[in-house]
Amino acid sequence: MERGHAEALAPMVQDVMAGHDFATLDRLAVTVGPGTFTGQRVGLSFMRGLRLALNRPLTGITSLEAMAAAACAQTAMMRAATIHDARRDEAYLALFENGVMTLSPRVLSFFAAIEAIRAFGPCVLAGTGAPAAKDALGDPFALSTIQQPDALFVAKLAQALLAPGPDAAPPAPLYLRAPDAKLPGGRELVTLFASGTDALAVLHAQAFDQPWDAAALTSLLAGSGVFAFAAPSGFVMARAAGGEAEILTLAVIPAARGRGLGRDLMQAAAAHAVILGAQTLLLEVGTDNPAALALYNGLGFKRAGQRKGYYDSYSQDGTAQMGRDALVLKAALPLAGKLA
Repeated sequence: MERGHAEALAPMVQDVMAGHDFATLDRLAVTVGPGTFTGQRVGLSFMRGLRLALNRPLTGITSLEAMAAAACAQTAMMRAATIHDARRDEAYLALFENGVMTLSPRVLSFFAAIEAIRAFGPCVLAGTGAPAAKDALGDPFALSTIQQPDALFVAKLAQALLAPGPDAAPPAPLYLRAPDAKLPGGRELVTLFASGTDALAVLHAQAFDQPWDAAALTSLLAGSGVFAFAAPSGFVMARAAGGEAEILTLAVIPAARGRGLGRDLMQAAAAHAVILGAQTLLLEVGTDNPAALALYNGLGFKRAGQRKGYYDSYSQDGTAQMGRDALVLKAALPLAGKLA
């Protein structure tokens, strides 16, 4: 689809499950990419939400291995190359032999991808780049008709793997390069966080006097229902469960404040929480933080309580002092505030 993924997906799933109880499902599986940024985020978000709602294990399968499996089944060949158009004269490429991935997904120039397949040797070709690859490679390379992942083979591949344990982190998107989209007015692009908490820790250290380190952030992200959205100058981390979501931290470095990034991060987290089934969003904010209070007020948050001495406080010599008070704020989802 070119657009409308989020609106179409849930009704499609409902149609497929007509006459069946969702509780009878044993396993869930989802493609993690590579693919379009929007479509991939929508699919993953929906399935992560279903994982929480049904309390069922969710397995991530790359789109390239699903296509390779389908191509091998179609041609009875044991070796496959999935070459998928990545635009800009580039291609996503992965190689497989006897069901084992011998070259992990990567983005290459189309010429380099063709040469990698040539060096790999005779195989069946799959993906949107397969016809052009067949023209370039000739015989004995075989051309399949597989150009998109098929849910049947996503299911078969997941079924052959051990089910993730209850404490396993949910599948994350496989991004092989930065997105093409640019925001107007110098605003930073906000994307669903994939990996690399060291970078988040650096941002947190610039934003707060008592920051969280990479290990703490990694531990939080491994929790059930936890997700993050990040930009070059900040990030937000939240948790969704049981129809409710909570902002765990919102960090924007001082040099980027006052430009709308905090609002963009909050809107992204709130929209994702809705996809995960949340109906309300909670957070804590210091009573001495007028800029944050103004942001949250503009997004429709209302006071739900107060916590005395909630935040640790220290004097310049490092001596502990009476903690700062925090307000508990709550908003209905989706948020009433709009992006600037």
